[in-house]
Amino acid sequence: MTMARFVPHGRITAHLSGPILCFDTVGPFNAEAIEALLRAYRPLLVELSGRGAYGHITTFHGSMLATPDALDAFGGLLAEWRTHGIMPSANAYVADAAVEGRSVMMPIFEKLFAGPVPFRAFHRADEAEAWIGDVLAGRH
Repeated sequence: MTMARFVPHGRITAHLSGPILCFDTVGPFNAEAIEALLRAYRPLLVELSGRGAYGHITTFHGSMLATPDALDAFGGLLAEWRTHGIMPSANAYVADAAVEGRSVMMPIFEKLFAGPVPFRAFHRADEAEAWIGDVLAGRH
């Protein structure tokens, strides 16, 4: 039996803010959205990692819920970043208290990011930006 692929659910856009790659997202997310993220932004991550240390902030709006297969795909995405040496030097997630699933999903993401590269969760973007700046400047 062949499993049907689904249309990506969740919206992910990106922009650069100096040495910080910022993802702006609206969930919930399925695996196809995570796979599309990997394909779309892999070249940018390779370019950024070639320039030196850079940070990453993902800001969630609406919902940060993800299907189990999306979390598996996200774990694979992080493994690829690590394997290919394109993992950001610091990672932050931003979701205010009104974001659906924050209390459930943030601990899951903390476990997925566990390792030598720092990860932190924030309620406000300015706090995440300040922390990433400190890490990149060697003050953390």
